[in-house]
Amino acid sequence: MEEGCNVPVDTQRPKEVPEWFDAELFTRGQNYFYSNFYAMFASNLIGLILVLTVPTILDVLVFTNKSSDPYTAFRRYLDTIRHMLRWYRYDVTNLKSKSQMSVAIVHGLHCAANRVSNKSGLGLRVTQKDMSLTQFGFMGLPLLKKKELAIVGTEEDERGILHFWRTIGFMLGIQDKYNLCNGSLDEVRGTCRLILQDVYAPGLLNPPPRFEHMVEALLEGMKPISPMLDTEAFMTYTHELCGVPVRRPLVTRYSRWMYNIQVYTHAVLLTRAWLAVVFRPLLNYNMRFSVWLNIKFPVGAALRFGTKVFHRVRDDAAAPHPTMAAAGNSVASGRVAMQSAA
Repeated sequence: MEEGCNVPVDTQRPKEVPEWFDAELFTRGQNYFYSNFYAMFASNLIGLILVLTVPTILDVLVFTNKSSDPYTAFRRYLDTIRHMLRWYRYDVTNLKSKSQMSVAIVHGLHCAANRVSNKSGLGLRVTQKDMSLTQFGFMGLPLLKKKELAIVGTEEDERGILHFWRTIGFMLGIQDKYNLCNGSLDEVRGTCRLILQDVYAPGLLNPPPRFEHMVEALLEGMKPISPMLDTEAFMTYTHELCGVPVRRPLVTRYSRWMYNIQVYTHAVLLTRAWLAVVFRPLLNYNMRFSVWLNIKFPVGAALRFGTKVFHRVRDDAAAPHPTMAAAGNSVASGRVAMQSAA
């Protein structure tokens, strides 16, 4: 993977699915996600925090300054969720589907960011390594911490979600040799374990500058979707899930309460069969409804951030994850830099 730190994302986006594409396995991965929507959402949020420990990705986010406060973080990461849900919902083999359109937008942002940053001398690029590390944020923890997160499914379901992300990664320009999901289930699990151990755990233990500020903006920005989110409590849960010592104890009673609820939800409500049969579909539905509500009618966000949340952002300006979020803004920043230089 280290070789990929100097290799930019492929500029020629493959519109057709790869020859190794398996439609049944891909659909299985989509269904696996939706049957565990709540736990997967929590996993992806933790994965996003882990991605912010990567200095090259964090530097781009800090540079663009488009997710550095709760409101801009809400906008950016809500778009992240919207793109991801399109990939999980629609037919990627249909060239006119919302899934294909979303992939095309994201890939275009990556390529534009690379071109502008190279011309302007900003030195900010979307590399194969960063793309692979971002892949982990979406599928690494469900693979490694399935039991702890109370994700239910068979090994075939796990193969399905790996195939899903291998396909999406391929269509976003990740070369096969850098594609984290390329290999058998055991091979990918082993690679993910090494990444967690050698990249993300040290990053959590000794985070880069501005990490805490960006994480607080992220979690505060997600409160319209999950109002009970508490930064200190969720970070404690993240550290413990990843096997990293907690940097500081929970001080307030509220944070301790929120932490205990988080643990109880995954360890009891979604684990005990007689409780999970009720709470899993209930929590899945509640989270899906909250996401839908914030996309269509962001009333809760308006109460927190003001009526500006009702100003719709064009889909082609949206960014699907930290690297992608930074990509579009790097383009704009690069143009400003070049105009100033001229």
